[in-house]
Amino acid sequence: MTRTLIIGAGKSGVAAANFLAARGEDVSITDAKADPELPYPLHSSVKREFGRDDSGLLDGIGMIVLSPGVPATIPLLSQKGAIPVVGEIELAYRYVPRGSRIVAVTGSNGKSTTTMLIGEILKVAGLQPIVAGNIGEPFIAALDLDKPRTYVLELSSFQLESVDTFHANVALLLNVTPDHMDRYPSFDAYAAAKYRIFRNQQAHDVAIVNAADRRAQPRDSVSRLLRFSSTHSIEDGAFLDGSDLVLRVDGQERRIPRSSLKLEGTANVENALAAWLAVKALGVDEVSVQIAFGSFAGLPHRMVLVRELDGVRWINDSKGTNVDATLKSLESFPSSSVWLLLGGKDKAGEFERMRDLVKEKTRAVLTIGAAAERVAAALEGAAAIVSSGDMQHAVAYARENAKPGEVVLLSPACASFDQYRNFEHRGEHFEELVRGMK
Repeated sequence: MTRTLIIGAGKSGVAAANFLAARGEDVSITDAKADPELPYPLHSSVKREFGRDDSGLLDGIGMIVLSPGVPATIPLLSQKGAIPVVGEIELAYRYVPRGSRIVAVTGSNGKSTTTMLIGEILKVAGLQPIVAGNIGEPFIAALDLDKPRTYVLELSSFQLESVDTFHANVALLLNVTPDHMDRYPSFDAYAAAKYRIFRNQQAHDVAIVNAADRRAQPRDSVSRLLRFSSTHSIEDGAFLDGSDLVLRVDGQERRIPRSSLKLEGTANVENALAAWLAVKALGVDEVSVQIAFGSFAGLPHRMVLVRELDGVRWINDSKGTNVDATLKSLESFPSSSVWLLLGGKDKAGEFERMRDLVKEKTRAVLTIGAAAERVAAALEGAAAIVSSGDMQHAVAYARENAKPGEVVLLSPACASFDQYRNFEHRGEHFEELVRGMK
C-alpha cells in the first residue's frame, strides 16, 4: 500500500490526516516544527515525522496533501518527481456525495462575513447548510458522506492554489486587492489564485463578482455572470438604491430596506448584496433573506464595539489583516477621531496607500509588532506616530490620551503571527485589556 504524506500540521493538515487514517489509509504527517501544537488530536495510526524536511520523507509516497499555510516552493516539493500534490479542499471535494451543491466564497476582504451570512440565510430557509473551509471546520472534517448537502465554503487564495477538479455551483469573488505579497511574486499571481474559484464552472453555474472591480471578472468563464454594486444600478445583479437593497434578475426586481440589514458600513452592504445573489441562485426567496439580514450580527473581531468608557469607544477589528480592510474600517469614522492601532507580522502591505485616510481620520497611529518600523516610515508626516511595541502599552497609552467622542480602533493591517497565535488571539487580548480598564 502506498502512503499519503501530509505536509503541515495545522487544522487542514491534521483534518486530512485523520480523515484518510479513519478510512484505513496509510498516512504520514510532517511539519517544519519538531513539536507542533496540534489543533486537535491526531489519529493513532498516523505516522509522525515532525521536524523533518529530507527526501526520505518521500519514500513510498503515492500522494502529497499540502496544507494551505505551506507554500508550494518548499525544497521538499522540488524533489517529489511525479508524486501528485493536492490540497485539503481538492481532497475533500473528491468525497462529496453526488447531488450536493457548493457555494464557494473568496475575496481579499469580506469573505468570512459573506460566507456566514449566506449560511444564515440558508438556515432560515430550512436548507441545513454546512459552513466550512477557511472558517470553522476544514472542509474535509465537515463532510457528510451519507447524503447530498449544501456546502458554503470560505476559500483563501492559499486554498485555491491547489484545486484541480473542484467545482463550485455558485462562486463568489468579492474583491481583489493587494494581500499576502510576502507569499506571491506579484499582484497578478495573487489574483490568479483567486480566479481559480471559477475553475470547472459550467453554463448552468453562477459566478458573482463586484461590478467595481475589473480584476474580478472571471476569465473565459462559461457560467452565468451576476454583479453587485453599492454605487450604481445593475441590470443583471444586485445594487444599493438609496435606502433599498435591490435584486434585479431575469427581468424581475425585489427590494429589501437597507434598515433591515443589521450590519453597518458600505462593505457590509456589498457583502449582503453578494450573499443575496448567491442564495437567489439556489432558489431562496427574499423573505428568508430579509429575516436573516435582520438577525445576523456579524463576526467576532470584525468591527466589534467592545466597550464605551468615559465617552470613548473601543473597537476590535483584529480581522483587519490587510491595508484595504483597515481602509474600509477607517472610512466609517468622523475626521480626526481615531486612535489607530497598526502593526503585526508584515505581509508586504503597501502602508503608503493609507496616508491620505490616516491623515484625515486619525488622532494618532499606535504601532505594535514586527512591522512597527515600516508602518512608521510609511506614514511619517501623515499622523502622529506612537511607538508602542505591544498591545498592552498601546491600550494603556490610548486610555490615557483619548477624549470623549473619540474612537480607539484595533485594525492592524497585518497578520498576527509575530506576537499571537492568530487574529482571534490578538482580538481576544485587546478585548481582555479593554474590559479590564478602570
